[in-house]
Amino acid sequence: MLSTGATCGPGGWPAFARRVEDQGWSVLQVPQHFSVPSVPPLPALATAAAATSGLTVGTLVLDNETGHPAVVARDAAWLAAATGGRFELGIGAGWMAADHTMLGRPFREPAERVDRLGEALALIRGCWAGRTSFAGTHYVLEDLPEGAATATPPRLLVGGGGRRVLDLAARHADVVGIAPDMRSGRIGRAAARTTGREQVMAKAARIREVAAARGATVELHMSITGIHDRADTARIDRLADSFGVAPGEVPRLPSVLVGDTAEIADELRRRRDETGVSYLTVNETLLERMAPVVAELAGT
Repeated sequence: MLSTGATCGPGGWPAFARRVEDQGWSVLQVPQHFSVPSVPPLPALATAAAATSGLTVGTLVLDNETGHPAVVARDAAWLAAATGGRFELGIGAGWMAADHTMLGRPFREPAERVDRLGEALALIRGCWAGRTSFAGTHYVLEDLPEGAATATPPRLLVGGGGRRVLDLAARHADVVGIAPDMRSGRIGRAAARTTGREQVMAKAARIREVAAARGATVELHMSITGIHDRADTARIDRLADSFGVAPGEVPRLPSVLVGDTAEIADELRRRRDETGVSYLTVNETLLERMAPVVAELAGT
C-alpha cells in the first residue's frame, strides 16, 4: 500500500497505518517527492511503525539524487533496528524532473543518474558491512562512525524501467521493482508502453539471470496503477490506446487490474506463476477497492 499521507494529514496518520494493518496489508510505503504533496518519508514511516505491531514500512522510493548514500545507509540501519526489522529501504535513480528543478538542482542525464545510483548502492551495502571510507567518481566518504554497520540490514528494494538500472538492481537489491521507463522525467504514453505483458516477462527473465550470476534470488515487485470494471468499456478503450494493445488485452496488462474480487485474485495468482512478480503495491486511493482482494489472497 503506497500512501502520500495527503488524505489524512499528520494527526490521522497513525490511525491510517493501523487501518492498513487491520485490513491485512503487509507493507505501508511512502514515496519521496518535493514537487507534489507528500509526507516526509522516514518520520512518517517511523510513526507508522510505532502505531502498529506487525506492519512492515518502507520507502517507494527515495530519490538517490537528494542525499548522500552514507546518510541514507545510516538512517535506514537505525530505522530497521528501531522497528525490529520492519523497515525496508527502497531507492531509485530519481525520475521526476520537477523534484530536482524546483530545488535548483540539475536534472542529470539518465546515464549519469544510473551511474550515481550504482555507486550509491555499493556504498550503502558497504556502510552496512562496516566500511567507513569510500572514494568513488561521484561520492566520497571519510572516517564514517560505525553507526551504519549492521548485522541485519533492511531489505533493499531498487526499481527502474531501463535495462541498465534493472541490471544494477539485480546485482544489489533483495527486491527489484519493474517500473515504466521514466528516463524522460514524465509520465506518459511512451512510459506506459514499456510495461506491457511481453516487456515485463522479458525484464523479469533478465533480472533473474543477472541475480543468479551473484548466486542470489530476488523478489520481483510492480505497482498497480488502476482497477477497473469490465463494463467500463470507454475506460478500457482509453487504456488500450495508451498501452498500445487491443482492448481485450487490457486485463492482462501487468500494471492494471480488471474485474470483480474473485477475477482479480485469480488473475494475480496467474501473473505470479507466469512472471514471478509476487510483490505488488497499490495506491491509497484503491485501499477499499482492494481490501476484499487482500482478504481473498491471504495465505496464498
